[in-house]
Amino acid sequence: MSKKNETQAYIEAAVTAAVEACMQGIDEKMQEAVNLGVTIGAATGAEIGASAAVKAVERERKKFRNTQRDKRFHNTKLLLRHYRALNEHYKNAVFDVKTAEGSSEDFADIMQAMNSTMSDEELYIESIKQSCIRTKVIMAHVNKMLDIYRIMCEQSNRMEDKRHWRILSALYLMENGASAAEMAEREHIDKRTVYKDIDVCIDDLTTLFFGIGGIEGK
Repeated sequence: MSKKNETQAYIEAAVTAAVEACMQGIDEKMQEAVNLGVTIGAATGAEIGASAAVKAVERERKKFRNTQRDKRFHNTKLLLRHYRALNEHYKNAVFDVKTAEGSSEDFADIMQAMNSTMSDEELYIESIKQSCIRTKVIMAHVNKMLDIYRIMCEQSNRMEDKRHWRILSALYLMENGASAAEMAEREHIDKRTVYKDIDVCIDDLTTLFFGIGGIEGK
């Protein structure tokens, strides 16, 4: 391997290690990685080092954002799958108003923190229900975004959008829900289309739930 290729490989390995070591404060970490590449690249020319570092940084940034996007999509799916139970718990829980108002956490903060500590689906849902404040913050946000999504779908000129809301509501939100097979028959569509519609809904809701963070990685 030539000295140039060896240096470039070293730079990329160093960048990958730096990024994987700590994803918190990713922008600052990315800049550190670029600086590292420039420093190492001095052996064969700073320009080569900077170029290799930037390429490695962008690759790792994309990988990180795609991973975060997948986690948010998964979290949205979990919240919908357990929506009835969580919303019932939310409506019947007794909240300490002062504590709730004094909470500095928001929806994104809570979901991010839970991502790093919870892997089992049932434990994940139970951990939401165990904290009145956490449940309040999450479900108040979810219900508000669902209302917005309902209006978006119902006021859309596209019949598919209206159908998306009917299917989402029947499968996950209504008290007496329907199955995918029942919705396929009711909407005169294939069962596979029902599942595709749900994926569209989850994708849309991920963006609504998480804001700009919900579209990173697309």
